[in-house]
Amino acid sequence: MHGLRLLLCLLLTLPLTAQTTLRVIDNEGAPLVGASVLRLPDQAIGTTDAAGELTLDPAAATDTLRVSYLGFRPALLAGTQVRGTYTEVRLQEQYGGLLLDAATVVGRRNELAVDLPYQIETVEAENITQVQSLTTADALAGLTGVYVQKSQLGAGSPVVRGFEANRVLLVVDGVRMNNAIYRSGHLQNAITVDPNALERIELIYGAGALAYGSDALGGVVHFRTRQPEFRPGGGLTGYAQANYATAANAYNLATGLDYGGAKWAGFTAVSVARFGDLRAGGNRPDNYGDFGLRPNYVVGDEVVTNDNPQLQVGSGYEQYNLLQKFRFLVGDGLELQTNLQFSTTGDIPRYDALTEVRNGQLRWARWDYGPQTRALGSLRLDDRRSTALYDVASYLLSYQFVEEDRIQRRLGDPLTERSLVDVGSANFQIDYAKALTPGTNLRYGGDLRRDLVDARATPAGTATRYPSQGSGITSWGVYGDVSHTLSNYWELRGGLRYNYQRLTATFGTDDPIAWPEAYLDGIVNPSGALTAALGAQYRRGGNKLRFLFAQGFRAPNVDDNAKFREQSGRIQVPNPDLGAERSNTLELAYSRLEGPFRLEATAYGTLLENAIIRRSGTLPDGSPFLVSRGDTLYTDTNVNAERAWIYGFDLAAAWTFAPDWEFRAEGHWLRGRRRQEAPDGNLLTVPQDHIPPAYGRAGFYYASGNWDARLRVDWQIGKPLDEYAVNSITGTAATGYTYERVGSADNPELTPYGEGTPGWWTLNAYAAYAVSERLSFQVKAENVFDRFYQPFASGIAAAGIDLGVGVRYTW
Repeated sequence: MHGLRLLLCLLLTLPLTAQTTLRVIDNEGAPLVGASVLRLPDQAIGTTDAAGELTLDPAAATDTLRVSYLGFRPALLAGTQVRGTYTEVRLQEQYGGLLLDAATVVGRRNELAVDLPYQIETVEAENITQVQSLTTADALAGLTGVYVQKSQLGAGSPVVRGFEANRVLLVVDGVRMNNAIYRSGHLQNAITVDPNALERIELIYGAGALAYGSDALGGVVHFRTRQPEFRPGGGLTGYAQANYATAANAYNLATGLDYGGAKWAGFTAVSVARFGDLRAGGNRPDNYGDFGLRPNYVVGDEVVTNDNPQLQVGSGYEQYNLLQKFRFLVGDGLELQTNLQFSTTGDIPRYDALTEVRNGQLRWARWDYGPQTRALGSLRLDDRRSTALYDVASYLLSYQFVEEDRIQRRLGDPLTERSLVDVGSANFQIDYAKALTPGTNLRYGGDLRRDLVDARATPAGTATRYPSQGSGITSWGVYGDVSHTLSNYWELRGGLRYNYQRLTATFGTDDPIAWPEAYLDGIVNPSGALTAALGAQYRRGGNKLRFLFAQGFRAPNVDDNAKFREQSGRIQVPNPDLGAERSNTLELAYSRLEGPFRLEATAYGTLLENAIIRRSGTLPDGSPFLVSRGDTLYTDTNVNAERAWIYGFDLAAAWTFAPDWEFRAEGHWLRGRRRQEAPDGNLLTVPQDHIPPAYGRAGFYYASGNWDARLRVDWQIGKPLDEYAVNSITGTAATGYTYERVGSADNPELTPYGEGTPGWWTLNAYAAYAVSERLSFQVKAENVFDRFYQPFASGIAAAGIDLGVGVRYTW
């Protein structure tokens, strides 16, 4: 009898005493590495391993547990929910942002973010939907730590750690978007990626030359579109969404379909967006005068009074996007993917040019970017059949076509000038990964790229923006990258890359400039670069230290080397002797990623050698100016400065102060200087261009049940004019130096009362409600107090109060 009682007791207590494996996954079923498990109220149990698993002892399985992972909503588990030998917990994505140490797959080589010694930030599709970002530029500006400049409404140029335009590498689905004509000023190319079709945006901060080669000085912005899912049982799913926002009378309509079978899958997405003229804020500082107002505009050749000067007439545009992807399982361990993307726009008015005044009157009757078209086709083969050379191999072949047209007509002039530019970019890249020993992994590969630029202009005799007889770039590179785990806490990673580029450009005898014979024969500009990177990570007890030394380079492209264009009364002329710029970056970061209070602090410094800058120059005949159609245009050219240096820090914090409530804040401060030669030969220290003033955001976030809401303040401090970049220097040490800033990429002419960029702040509110698993609504109120402000270096004022509503239905 006593033996039977003992047996019954053992059977009843067995579920309570056996160990349980807890597996933590995200919404898509991927394991979350490093998820924290806490026995309430404050006893830490441990973190999940590479499989997202943690073994719990019997005591842990009888108490209330809190499972948390940065960027995801915490889950509470009662002891009754943790039973048996295996328990799975699915965490829901929350807010994203800089505080990230995730199992998210990022970058060209689809690596775990937790394994990379870089500062990484992601923005998930749900976040983009909730705040109703109608362009990828808006998503970057509103949801990430990058600064975004706009010269017109149809634009958005990301600034990453003081680097902008062709010093930041844009990538879509592993294919580089940067081509031979990405300029050093401000770009609008980011908007050609459909925000509705994105799975997420990945930001890899710092020099990314090791994996990507040229251009990734400030970092890499990787747009990852939605991946079709295999469906063993067949079926069809999809989404449809619509959004409307008041400030630009803008709407967005988008739909996507996911379909397939056990060995094939497809995804089709279509969207259209229309933006009317943008209304600026009406709450204006008293000392702004008429700055930023649109008192009149041009219709035909007639200057018309604007009844609502806050309405920035001539800023609206429309955009159309199409995406088609397929995946095929072509054999055991073999997967083939096809990717077709097409984006085009109507004419996009260059708003800052349309508001330009010359001799007391508007200068332009028309200044449009013609339909901006991007077409991409790619084939990717992933081979997961392990061999002696690799465990995983990826081959990516792509071709990308970009059309950029500029259409200009001066007020009162019947002549319309058209600058037509087509760029074709062919790329082939190979990436291999091989585990050498437990804890040691090798990655290596290479890439080959060919860009061809075709530039034309009408009417006859009009100067082409790029060499009229053709130009192009041929580039190749190889790299090797090794990571090694020293202990349970330390991991090292480093590698080398060699890259070679050859640029060619040929000018014509019919060009409006009498070019030297060498220009007519064709100039050649070769450059090579060997770069290295070394990083170390230490992780223990929820704390993480990260160190990184990374080199970068940017070989001059056709836009740097051979452009001929006019802006702000100055003309830029080619410099065939331009050399590559190189960077050396040191970065140190600390993260606390567990508990109710989390923190990440990153300090960095970059030394840029041979920095490409714009300065006063001469025509090939030695003349310092060109007379064109009655305008005297002084000449600029790109040259290599002695050196430039940029340093700064990023700080992000999150505090979960109550169930379902979180306070988040982030701030970014940076400073840049460069050495620039004066006419007497002295090297002077002056501000570097593209350096935004300190900026950030802070707010309260709430997520519970079907509700998700946030209240956020965005801010920027002022930047005085003497901190703006210098375009040219006159004078001597004896007479004193004078700095000319007009014509620099910082656009000092676009500031109120000529004293620089004032500080500003806005209050913004967002809310989303899930009516059911299929239907959800989103509302927003941005710039609630209707404040007028114009971000640093931007040519168009930001939106005034912007009320938005959206609806999304999935099936």
